[in-house]
Amino acid sequence: MDAATQADVDRALAETERAGLRLVLTIRSAIIVFAILLILVPQGLERGIFGASVAFVFLAIGLAYRTLVVLRRDRIWMRYAFVSVDLALLGLVATLIPLSQAGDVPQIFVFRVYGTAIFFFVLATSALSLSPGLVLWTGGGALIAIWSAWGWIVSQMDRTVTWRNFAEDPTAEAYMRVVLDPDHVMMASRISESIVILATALVTAAAVQRARTLLRRQIATERERAAVTEVFGRFVPEEVVDQLSTSDGLLEPESRTASVLFVDIEGFTTLSETMAPKELVQVLDAFFDDVGSIANANQGVCISLIGDAALVAFNAPLDNEAHAESAIACATQLLQRTGSVRYSGHSLAIRIGIATGPVAAGTVGGRGRRSFTLYGDTVNLAQRLESQNKQLGTRLLFDHATWQAAGSDPNWPALDTVKVKGRAAPVSIHGIVKAVENS
Repeated sequence: MDAATQADVDRALAETERAGLRLVLTIRSAIIVFAILLILVPQGLERGIFGASVAFVFLAIGLAYRTLVVLRRDRIWMRYAFVSVDLALLGLVATLIPLSQAGDVPQIFVFRVYGTAIFFFVLATSALSLSPGLVLWTGGGALIAIWSAWGWIVSQMDRTVTWRNFAEDPTAEAYMRVVLDPDHVMMASRISESIVILATALVTAAAVQRARTLLRRQIATERERAAVTEVFGRFVPEEVVDQLSTSDGLLEPESRTASVLFVDIEGFTTLSETMAPKELVQVLDAFFDDVGSIANANQGVCISLIGDAALVAFNAPLDNEAHAESAIACATQLLQRTGSVRYSGHSLAIRIGIATGPVAAGTVGGRGRRSFTLYGDTVNLAQRLESQNKQLGTRLLFDHATWQAAGSDPNWPALDTVKVKGRAAPVSIHGIVKAVENS
């Protein structure tokens, strides 16, 4: 994964974490509002004012932090600080808020009645942040809050009862007496709960880490796929994008025999002088859409767009044993298409050259700027044959190698042997003799 993709993945992951935090804080706020109503409705304002005030403090802290998250002004340390404050407040609630306004119920009953379920809720919601570190922090903080509150309450008790009292007289009557004793501190229950909380935190953190890894891979794949699609444009078949996505956006250069098609719009310079820039772009977009779709239909790949021209390859990078036949079929379909439609109100005449032979194909360039390219004399020959159409008054020319590879169809007789720029030996060519008139 390159540095640019890594940065994109980190940003996307951070945004996912923020979305999770917003969800956590929304759920938390809704539950607190519900708790306030439960406190005030049955007890009334006078009796429930203390509990409601504490709940309002919880609500205000959560809403303030949620605002920072929404505005993207939160920092990682704030998450840990927020959870720490939440757990500390829950510990204070267990320590200070009595079960009865009468004051005759021991505070240790807070644990015996309510247990530590609220701490499990905080631990569970912390997983939505997609941060294993925060999950472990929450689990550890919950244990500290529980034992601190429990230890403080027990230290203030004049009399304590434990399971040791039952061991002294192991009878059913003694068991019931110990269980129902208001001063029973339930230390064994706290130990069991602590083990469960710790195990839950570890398992949840592992699950979050795995989900985070899978999400990172998914985001990286999507970013690399998007980068590949951007490099090739909108004309590349899905198979090529898949190949590049699984190869880190790189296709190692390789030599292979391929058919190369070069298509150009005749007289486009003169035509463009009569068009506004926006109209010119619309014409080119419509034309290249046809080039791309027809190339794809014939198992070809539109490698590059050069002004008003396009380079299409067959058997590079997609395997296509009938590459020469596909190239000729693509060319004839392009001629038929441009001869029967108008592009943004304009008729276009095209010239095509096809050559078959060895090419070097692969991605080139730095990781910040790379593209898939074909190199070799075959590419140059296809471009030269496209230009040769102008001298011969033809629309399509292809070399003898293409004719042979396509099955030596007698419907494509040899037209001439021509001297092509850059080649010492003359080239035997085949093609359409007469120009195809646009309708």
